[in-house]
Amino acid sequence: MDIPLKTLSNGFSLPVYGLGTWEMGGGWNEADTSNDDLFTDAIRSAIDHGITHIDSAELYGGGHAEELIARAIQGVDRQNLLLATKVLTGMEGGYDGVLRACEASLQRLKTDYVDLYMLHRCPDHDLEGIMKALDRLVAEGMVRNIGVSNFTVNRFEKAQSLTENKIVCNQLHYSLECREIVDKNILKYSQQNDVIVTAWGPLGKGLMSDTPILHEIAEKYGKTPYQVALNWLICQENVVIIPKTTSLARLEENIGAIGWSLDNEDWKRLNDEFPGQITISNRVPLDYSADIEP
Repeated sequence: MDIPLKTLSNGFSLPVYGLGTWEMGGGWNEADTSNDDLFTDAIRSAIDHGITHIDSAELYGGGHAEELIARAIQGVDRQNLLLATKVLTGMEGGYDGVLRACEASLQRLKTDYVDLYMLHRCPDHDLEGIMKALDRLVAEGMVRNIGVSNFTVNRFEKAQSLTENKIVCNQLHYSLECREIVDKNILKYSQQNDVIVTAWGPLGKGLMSDTPILHEIAEKYGKTPYQVALNWLICQENVVIIPKTTSLARLEENIGAIGWSLDNEDWKRLNDEFPGQITISNRVPLDYSADIEP
């Protein structure tokens, strides 16, 4: 199926639904090759179902997730894909470290460029050099667009002030359960400043399925609770999602979140009444204590 796009004023677009690859090929900076065929097939199945946005990071399986993507996209027209990856350990080397990290990611992905290259967290040193490295990567065609992940508002503004390129997205933990980016004004800021929010962990690892209000609204629309939870996100201005799944059945269920919309009353009920809302991410909390001064 065709996945709808959300487009910024500069022409950059992200599909409302992309595929996350966290824990495909290993954990945090540690490769595990025991399920390579499963993960490769999952990525290829997503592509076969019309998903073009594939998200990864240099630390996912120590880069092995990127290698699995390379396997999965063999024979697929590269121009029809939007490959996104993130840098973290490379930032420790500042300007030169980011350049080396990007080259390594491109080699693992077996591509000449990535469509979106993001800082995985805000660095604690040499932000200026790191942003200059991103500008160079864009100028040399190795990167088409730049973004960030897990950035607070003033860190985002500081990074934007140090680059000649628009930062097109902020990848953040956001779901019916996790509302940190609302509480800290990051969502509103992004919507008002033409930035896409890419919501990771949009289903809370499936922990929301037994919530009565989800079942009630799902029954009204003839949808599943997971479809309602995802639709609640993609109904919002500038918000897209990147669920991760290796199950074909779950993939097809998730895609059923597309092509319809909750009405305003039901959206607001979920927004206001969903139980157990938290305002600090329970997986990757944003760091405000050492925030960069604007």
